[in-house]
Amino acid sequence: MTGVVIFFFVAAALFVALGLADQRKLYWKLSSWRYRNPEANEPSDTAYTIGRVVVFAAAGIMLFQGCSAMSFADETSWSKSEFKEAVQSAAVSLGEDSHVDSSAGGYASLIESKVGDAGEGKGPSYAVEAKAVGESDDYEITARGEDFVFCMHVSQSEEGGFAVPGADGSSTVVPEYELTATVDEGFC
Repeated sequence: MTGVVIFFFVAAALFVALGLADQRKLYWKLSSWRYRNPEANEPSDTAYTIGRVVVFAAAGIMLFQGCSAMSFADETSWSKSEFKEAVQSAAVSLGEDSHVDSSAGGYASLIESKVGDAGEGKGPSYAVEAKAVGESDDYEITARGEDFVFCMHVSQSEEGGFAVPGADGSSTVVPEYELTATVDEGFC
């Protein structure tokens, strides 16, 4: 993506240089050789002015495209500091609400969601991956395509919960937990 951005800015600079150059000299150096009588085929001053405006417009378009490509590149990737901030915010946010036990897959999808929410506008939430490490409550959090990793240790409180009444008059207790999380840089 960096190459595309550089191409647009270099093209914009070349168009600006071409627009600043003396148009009459450019005609005599680059185009006059095509005619038997170059003086009779030389463009008018209006044509030179229109050509200069077109070249500056092309420079503006290249500059706009370069800025758009930079913005797109920024939106589709994480910087290390942005990702670290999002992971730390996600760790804090895990402790703000109680959670239903997710024993089937641990808390990986919850962590991915929290990191994506915390980093909204800073990087792509679809690129966040949290993987449980072994049998522990440790999760390695990465951003697809990036080379940095963070380790989140999740602790679960003693079982709490709430009762859900059944149709037959009995009730079922749904386990609910308070979570606390700590974050370290690097692998778990």
